[in-house]
Amino acid sequence: MKKILLTLSACVILFSCKQANTNNTPTQSTNDYQKLYDKSMAAKDYQSAITAVQLLLLNDSTNDLRDTLPELYGAVNNVPACLLATNETLKRLPNDEKFLNLKLLCLQEMGMIEEQFTMLQNLFQTTGKAQYIAQIAAIQVASGNLKEARTTIETILTKYKGSQDKLEVFVDERNKQQVPVEAAAWNMKGYIFMQQKNLEKAKECYFKALEIYPDFVMPKRNLDMIFSRK
Repeated sequence: MKKILLTLSACVILFSCKQANTNNTPTQSTNDYQKLYDKSMAAKDYQSAITAVQLLLLNDSTNDLRDTLPELYGAVNNVPACLLATNETLKRLPNDEKFLNLKLLCLQEMGMIEEQFTMLQNLFQTTGKAQYIAQIAAIQVASGNLKEARTTIETILTKYKGSQDKLEVFVDERNKQQVPVEAAAWNMKGYIFMQQKNLEKAKECYFKALEIYPDFVMPKRNLDMIFSRK
């Protein structure tokens, strides 16, 4: 009986050692999944890259590639999955601005205005960056909250007067233009006056935007619209 027990104990120890070695050494499948990921990324085949990462995570849920999922889902326009993966990453990296901005894009795509607005307020308070308060003003304008928008824009014009900070402004659906934050604020203020049918005040704002940045496309277009009406 003792011999049998000793034999069983030896088998248990041997089995445990083999298990430990298996856990510490990458399996062939893990290596294959990594190769699939690398090849997929090189080919910009993001859907296959997502599959490779998910397979890797089945073997090791802490694999470093888990934090590539938010951007990969974004690349294939799977917005709900992108938001879910981004939230998971933010649990580990709550102050990572790249992932916070990715979450903002997801919220925007999903039409979650209140959540987006709250995030922008928090980001502006913690970073003081002009891009966030400008986005707050843009949401207020788009939502028809013109009084609040004007207050926000006045804050921008005061806080960033003479600033060299720049913002990306959409020229059309595909193209953007980098412009000084102060010029962008004057353009938004002009747009508000246009909505209120105060074309003289709107023109003043657009001309001020162009004084700051003469190549600014949007106020030029808006002025063309005003003059064409006359």
